[in-house]
Amino acid sequence: MPPAVQPPSILYKYYPPERLDFFENWQVRFSRPAELNDAFDSHYLVPSDVPRARSGRLLWRGKMGIFSLAERPDNHLMWVHYAKTHTGFVVGFDARAPFFQEDNRVLRNVNYKNGPNVLSQADIEVCFDKSNDWEYEKEWRCVRVFEGKESRMIDVVQSLVKEIIFGSQMPTWQISKIVWCATQLEMLPQTVLKQARPSRTAWNMEIHTRPLIMCPRCEGDGFVAPPV
Repeated sequence: MPPAVQPPSILYKYYPPERLDFFENWQVRFSRPAELNDAFDSHYLVPSDVPRARSGRLLWRGKMGIFSLAERPDNHLMWVHYAKTHTGFVVGFDARAPFFQEDNRVLRNVNYKNGPNVLSQADIEVCFDKSNDWEYEKEWRCVRVFEGKESRMIDVVQSLVKEIIFGSQMPTWQISKIVWCATQLEMLPQTVLKQARPSRTAWNMEIHTRPLIMCPRCEGDGFVAPPV
């Protein structure tokens, strides 16, 4: 196991636009490895001479729950793959908050390597091992074990959200909905609103602070920049 790395103050979750319900339900999902887009997620090899090791691996992977986060909010490929080609949004979570250690949760950065481990029994550590092909994601994971029919949808408090970043192609009505929710819940200015835009000088995304408030004349259907 590599030495522990202190998480950055904020970790980011890329969301497609259909996940606007996050701002209504205030829940995050801890997914099973089999539900994620890496066919080898949390996979490990088992010795041929260990009885029932394969069935144990299957049962163990079914119990694991993974909440995936990213170290950076300006990754172009992440915006394309996970935020539906810049039409979605990114939520920045307070990575130092107790949430990430409660209920036996483990928060750690992913270790990228050439091949899977060989284990005779299940080990939570393999949840943090991925192929070098995924290194561009700079992923962090919050992992815990779930039992039986326990819900994988976990409540979060609004204070956990430190940043909301709008995709460069996000429709204005969806931005309005987020601004409305943040205003109603009195999240502003503690939660910083930002906008992702393609750089004019390089092949990367730039993140700019974008202070916004609800328009007082359009009954909640729009937003304006507050007076300086």
